[in-house]
Amino acid sequence: MTELKDTIIPPGIRDASRRHLTHPIIRDKITIEKYAHETGGEYTLIRGTVAPGGGTPLHYHLSYREELTVASGKISFQLNDDIVQPSPGETAIIPINTKHRFFNESDTDAEFVGKLVPGHEGFEKCVYIIYGLAEDGECDEKGLPKSFVQMCLMAELGDMKWPGLMSWVGNGVVKAGAAYARWSGEEERLLRRYWH
Repeated sequence: MTELKDTIIPPGIRDASRRHLTHPIIRDKITIEKYAHETGGEYTLIRGTVAPGGGTPLHYHLSYREELTVASGKISFQLNDDIVQPSPGETAIIPINTKHRFFNESDTDAEFVGKLVPGHEGFEKCVYIIYGLAEDGECDEKGLPKSFVQMCLMAELGDMKWPGLMSWVGNGVVKAGAAYARWSGEEERLLRRYWH
């Protein structure tokens, strides 16, 4: 059983091999280079690989901005209604409350370095849980949790908000689903399995 004192220390600090995560369904990879815990909450730093056809749905955050630097390959970013494709070495800065997504339409992997400012432990936990669920066969063909309650919890942990009609209806439903996950003990179960 995990000791309580260990629960606040991210898994990759306790075991460096746990900094590297691979999503077996969508084939994306993430390395947590710096946890918010390591930077005093100033930022979270990740290195990611987006497989061909991979990416995120359109969303926004209320608690952190993202700075995504293309390391190699071609990654496209939608920022509000504009599509940009920075060259390697260039950075897309995504302010708080900006609708965005990123995607790889090429036929080769693309790599990026992502910085979340301020650091966001909820995002870190979300990544560990989703990638862990995928390894355990608990995600659908798009790589998302099969459980609606788990999906709501992941959106809440990662501060992923949905624009448009979803902002009025969906974000309220997500909040209720995440509250249920906490009340029922599902959040603690997932954290103990994948984060601790």
